[in-house]
Amino acid sequence: MSNLSSPGVALEDMPLSSTDRCQWRCSAEGCGHQWAARFQFRTRTVKPSGCPECWKRRNRAPGPGESLADANPALARQFRRNLSRPDRGPDTLRPQSHDLCEWECAQGHFWPATLANRTNGRGCPDCTGHGRSPFECNVAMLVEAASGLSVELDHRLRLPGRREDRFDLYLPEPTPGLLIDLDPEWTHSRPGSLERDTAKTTAALAAGLDMERIRSRGLPPVPVHDLAHHEAGPGVNPEDWAEAVGVVLRGRGLSWRQLTPAEVTAALTKGAQLWERVVAGPAVSAVNVAPHLEEEFVANLTNPGKAPDRMPPGCNDVCLWRCRKPDCGYEWKAILNSRALAGRGCSQCGHARVGAANSRPGPGESLAEVNPTMAAELIEVVDHPGWTAFDLLPTSNKTCQWRCPESHCRFEYPAPLNRRTGQSSGCPQCARGRTVAARVRPQPGKSLQDVHPAIASELLKVIDEPHLTARNLRPSSTKLCRWACSKPGCPGRWKATPDQRSRRGGSGKRCPVCRPPRKSRTQP
Repeated sequence: MSNLSSPGVALEDMPLSSTDRCQWRCSAEGCGHQWAARFQFRTRTVKPSGCPECWKRRNRAPGPGESLADANPALARQFRRNLSRPDRGPDTLRPQSHDLCEWECAQGHFWPATLANRTNGRGCPDCTGHGRSPFECNVAMLVEAASGLSVELDHRLRLPGRREDRFDLYLPEPTPGLLIDLDPEWTHSRPGSLERDTAKTTAALAAGLDMERIRSRGLPPVPVHDLAHHEAGPGVNPEDWAEAVGVVLRGRGLSWRQLTPAEVTAALTKGAQLWERVVAGPAVSAVNVAPHLEEEFVANLTNPGKAPDRMPPGCNDVCLWRCRKPDCGYEWKAILNSRALAGRGCSQCGHARVGAANSRPGPGESLAEVNPTMAAELIEVVDHPGWTAFDLLPTSNKTCQWRCPESHCRFEYPAPLNRRTGQSSGCPQCARGRTVAARVRPQPGKSLQDVHPAIASELLKVIDEPHLTARNLRPSSTKLCRWACSKPGCPGRWKATPDQRSRRGGSGKRCPVCRPPRKSRTQP
């Protein structure tokens, strides 16, 4: 390197924020390209600049057999689109390209990541290994191959006074079983990690369990008495960590052998397959589990353009659905797994089915059997032609057409069944008649017979309602009645209302035969 802006200033005398323009030479093998760039661009912590020729080489169009599709077909199948250069795809991208692309995992999750990161082993951030990781899977398979012992991943125990704890590796064969936790720096250098590791180890040893911890080189030992400190790394090379597990096993007198390169490759392949099974989910799509979903699917609201045939049954994408029944066509939103795994369908049809099932009576529960008198008044069920009283519960809310059983009425009216049984309501026409009759009926001691017995003795009949008597009439009643004079020998008969007869002390509407003639008002 040489300083072009200040030739006399050496590298060690330049601050990291220097804006001097310098000459650089690429240290990559087979390159040696020289270029000019400012010192601060090379030293910045976020995206420092590098050799432009190497960058071009990494991002140039791949040659035969160099593309992502050729070098890593499995990764190419997860590619969805190139966010940096939309015209470049798996056939025109090199595996170490720094293009930002969108990916889709086997669980149906979408996320952005550079192609180089994916090639270097970065996976889906939303997929969980349920307590496992590809690092642990690889270490477990290497330990199995070198020791000949079975290894269980993510062994869970509930220790006294604690919630359920997870242990990375468990070897059940050396009785009573050996628990091993792997502590790589990238997960155990965070604040509070040492305190959590110490509490977990102390609880396990206090419970009489046999436990060992293997920690990344540079991490402080776990301060637990009589706990040996084993180191591996730095980094997460599974072979280094498996060798550290081998030191622990050999110290306990267990067998351990050195693996050949072919055996290491086979173990790592087995670990990769184990990890794929952990996060891949079911190998069938939602349509394989529930074929009718393809017909009812309208749109994927979470990931537009993605159909159920490309989604696993457990996918949590929110989709829009339309009922396939021609008489329904209802549209609703629902998560895919609730339809494929839980079997949920159209809510409108479900409400109709539940309503119909709840409204159908069992043996001895129908209206015809419980209340045959009311059933005799039923004409029809308005919204369900053909239904009879045997198809209705007495508490049904269905509107029915009824006919009054009284011979003088026979009025027809609509009403819900539960209103008739719950409130004992009946014919509204008869109810109005009873209300009117109640208004005109006198209170005790205030009838025409009680107040004006002399007038009541002259009543022959109520013309429009012959069944009424003087005890059923108020003195102020306006019903037209026929009267007969009570004087002996008087043949007087006339019509008047009780109100007319009882007004002004009984002077109104007297007998027209025996009442005195009016005095003439003419002057003499």
